[in-house]
Amino acid sequence: MDSHDTWPAPVTVDDHGFDAAAMRQLGRAPASDDAAGTGSAGTGTGAPGADPDLSAKPTLREKLTASLLLVIPLVSALVVVLSAIRYTDTRNGLWLGVIAVVLVLAALSWVAVLRGAFARARGHLAARLPGVIGHGVGIVRELEVSSPFDENGVSDTVTAHLTLRVNPTQGKAFTAQLDAVYAVADAEKLAVGSHGLVRYLRSDPENTVGIETRLPELTVQQIYRAAAMN
Repeated sequence: MDSHDTWPAPVTVDDHGFDAAAMRQLGRAPASDDAAGTGSAGTGTGAPGADPDLSAKPTLREKLTASLLLVIPLVSALVVVLSAIRYTDTRNGLWLGVIAVVLVLAALSWVAVLRGAFARARGHLAARLPGVIGHGVGIVRELEVSSPFDENGVSDTVTAHLTLRVNPTQGKAFTAQLDAVYAVADAEKLAVGSHGLVRYLRSDPENTVGIETRLPELTVQQIYRAAAMN
């Protein structure tokens, strides 16, 4: 690793665009990923199609959870309507109590089922994403920073065109290019040899590299160590 500081954080990062591309990769059929897997096999980075869990069908528990998310509100609404009709006919306050109890129980049970569904979804994503998204350390080999001066005067930001040598946590190193928007003061800190964390889609690493800014410090250190040992 070059003995330079880590590069400064850019002003904006296209998190949503990258996440959308990753989700499209997750949703692709295994058959359509075979071609991508063949194309990336030579890089040793793996491919989304190599993850058998991508084609896993929903389990019985997941189907039941999905059904409960619909059944609980429907049954609760039916009971509330019937209880309201009975209250209208009898003016018995007991039916108002039934409505209140049903609404509370329905809300608690629906929230519990929803939390369980989200927890299982996060577990599935955690298992599948490493087959789609790769991480590594990017080292600046070439850079070109645009001028802050334009027809409107002096800009607060500039665009840096970076050529990176990426050392991934798995597979062979590769070269990639990316543009990043920096504050003028931060752009002055960029230099050949500066390094930082990057992410990429394993199906097309050279053309999908982006600067990673969302991982906690402990994970960043782990990726640096893995990239150095690879």
